[in-house]
Order: sequence, then C-alpha cells, then structure tokens
Amino acid sequence: MKLSHDHDFSVFYEKYKDSIYKVIRFLSTDPEEVEDIAQEVFINIYRSFPQFSPERGSFYTWAAAIAKNTYYKYRKNRIKEQVLEGNFSIDSLQVEDNFIETIETKIIEQELREIIESLPEPEKSIILLKEINNYTLEKTSKALNISSRTVSRKLLKALDLLREELERRKVVL
Repeated sequence: MKLSHDHDFSVFYEKYKDSIYKVIRFLSTDPEEVEDIAQEVFINIYRSFPQFSPERGSFYTWAAAIAKNTYYKYRKNRIKEQVLEGNFSIDSLQVEDNFIETIETKIIEQELREIIESLPEPEKSIILLKEINNYTLEKTSKALNISSRTVSRKLLKALDLLREELERRKVVL
C-alpha cells in the first residue's frame, strides 16, 4: 500500500483521527495543548506519509509513535520557553519511569472497556464475570443461571467478538 496521495491521507485521517486524539489526550490533559499537538501530529504524519512501510508494523502503531514523538518535542520546546521566561520549576517534571507503558496500557484498557460494553448479553456478562472478576466456570454459570457448557461456548464467542473488534480498531496488544 503506497500512501502518498492526498486522497489516501484523507481516508487515513477519517479512520484514525479518534485513535490519534486518544493517544494525545492520554499524554496531555490540557484541551488547548491537545489541539495544538494534534495539528502538529497530523502535519508530521502527512509529511512522513510516503515513508510508511507495512512491513515494519501496523499503520496505527506508526501513527501513534509519531503522535508520541510530536508530544515530547512539543513539551521539550515548552520547557525551553519556560526556562527562558523564568517560569520553570523542576518539580513540574516528575514523570514515572514506565510512563510510556502506563499510557499504552491505559489506552488499551479504555478500548477494551468500550468493546466489552458493546458486547451483546450474555457474552458481556460472561466476560465480566469470568475474565475480569475471575469467577470460576461453575460460579459464572450459577450467577447467570445458564449451564456451564453454555458459559464455555458463549465465552469463546465473546472472546472471538472481542478479538475481531480489537483488530478492526487496530488496537495492538
């Protein structure tokens, strides 16, 4: 897939804009900053569009990496500005060691919550009880008043639906 045309970019934008905004919103809670960064992200993606190679990874992963890098560059420039203006405090730089992993985990967890919430019943309840709350097969069966065999069968169906939706949303686990 060669991604060098304006049409291809507009298709990308419509398909991935919400996902890219989620990445940025997990990095920054300031709505104005999110908008500023998002504009820069899409400019950077547009400029780098011809360099995307599907052999090196998924399109979403590539675009999310550009979003993260753009955010860090933006923040670095903001810190420089604050230092020059004399408005900088070292206390404002407290960051977790595993900051990137924490953000990626939060994004995936949010996507999973949304997908699980959209599942039909009883698949939704089975996933919540069996996989999230660690109920046994028997306890799940009793809680939902259905047979253990039905729970097993519906659990497989629910996991398939979950996997399909994760793939459709381009969520990388």
